[in-house]
Amino acid sequence: MTRSLRILTPKLQQLGDQGQIQGATAMFWWGIFAILLQVVLPYVVLEAMGIDSAKLKEHPATYLVLACGAYSLLRGFVPFQRRCREAPGLLLFVFAVPVLNIYSAWLTGISGAALYAESYWSAGMLALMLAPASPRQRRLLAIILITACVLNVLIGLCESLTATNWFPILIDPDNVMVSDMSTDFRANALYNHPLQASLITSMGVFLLFAMKPRVIVSGPIFALLVVGLLAFGGRTALGVTLIVTSLTTVYLLFSGILQRNLKLEFVVGIVVAAIVLPILIGIVVTQTSIADRIMDTLYYDGSAQARTTQLEIFQHLSLRNWLFGISHDDLNLLKYQIGLGGKETDIENFWILMLLNLGSIGFAVFLFVFGTFLFYLGRYTNSMYGWLLIISALVIDSGSNSLGSKSSDLFFEVAFLVAISGYTDYVRSPRKVLRLSAMPSLGFARAQSVLAKVAPSKLRGLRISGSRSI
Repeated sequence: MTRSLRILTPKLQQLGDQGQIQGATAMFWWGIFAILLQVVLPYVVLEAMGIDSAKLKEHPATYLVLACGAYSLLRGFVPFQRRCREAPGLLLFVFAVPVLNIYSAWLTGISGAALYAESYWSAGMLALMLAPASPRQRRLLAIILITACVLNVLIGLCESLTATNWFPILIDPDNVMVSDMSTDFRANALYNHPLQASLITSMGVFLLFAMKPRVIVSGPIFALLVVGLLAFGGRTALGVTLIVTSLTTVYLLFSGILQRNLKLEFVVGIVVAAIVLPILIGIVVTQTSIADRIMDTLYYDGSAQARTTQLEIFQHLSLRNWLFGISHDDLNLLKYQIGLGGKETDIENFWILMLLNLGSIGFAVFLFVFGTFLFYLGRYTNSMYGWLLIISALVIDSGSNSLGSKSSDLFFEVAFLVAISGYTDYVRSPRKVLRLSAMPSLGFARAQSVLAKVAPSKLRGLRISGSRSI
């Protein structure tokens, strides 16, 4: 009996490992489906379809990833001990966010508490679902995301040229307030707000760099994404993207020179971009209406004024507000007192909103939890472009209230970072090379018989372990 169990143990272990792989793969595809829901069914599209977003409370993709993420943890597709060892920052974020949600609801009321599930918790659950994916699956996700970015930019360009939004822009999904763009038109494509469109387009730029396609492919896509940033009108996103791109290009150029591995294609791409991109931007700015919003508000405007005025709210906080936060109704009253009570004006900094919602005690915990989550994502990508995306997205989001209200910004950021990780050690080969390491079950004699049937030209440079190059 004992001998039979010893024989069966490896087979049972193999079946268990296969079940975990299949479960992780299923979670990956459910994650892809949730991302596609966010892409094609944002709140603006749901409202256009006659679905009241205020009654949904959360986006359908949020419900999906919360259910799938919880199921993945309970079923143990990735052993819990392994998650604790390899991704402590992710698990801390997943378990701490609902605790912060309860803490906020207990001290300041349940109004506005839905932002934690949609803006933060869903991103952590999506990371749980996508992290175990294979590099090939992550590269498939990258193709889906870059395609979605290009399609949305094309829609945004059509909107800018015709001065017509395909879908109304929701300023507040809970109150269904629609912005009047008759005097200050901004394209938004299939996004809930032009600022979100700018942020995700900026993420697409860094994903494109990580994918490293041929210049003949990456050049037109990069130019299209830059023009899309002009159309969506996000000044911070446009400035941060261009500055970080320029600094990264200079770094890669000098690094290639010092290490003597500079590629001619890279140099040609820099020269072409330096010539074509300024001309393209000049034509777009002077000959079309695509960049009108950025050019008309490039100076100190009402939006910049609101970012200065919002600091006055700290003068009206009590000690209790500083320590434990302020209720939603009291916050609205204070915003009216400082002149930010209109539906077109608000506090334009999510750090301030989270501080007001949690108080300094809860906010300190939030900073630690959020920081460990971003640190985990950066290490997970193991790529310079992943860290650049995290830093750029954090700077861009700091200029808006997106992560202080219901938003899918962090949700998309997780998806882009997982996609970038698929290209960390990926090297494109011009042709397929037969490798003996891919045939572990073949004996040496059988491997020789297989190689004998292959044309000698395909075996050039092939090395067999324990033998000389043939």
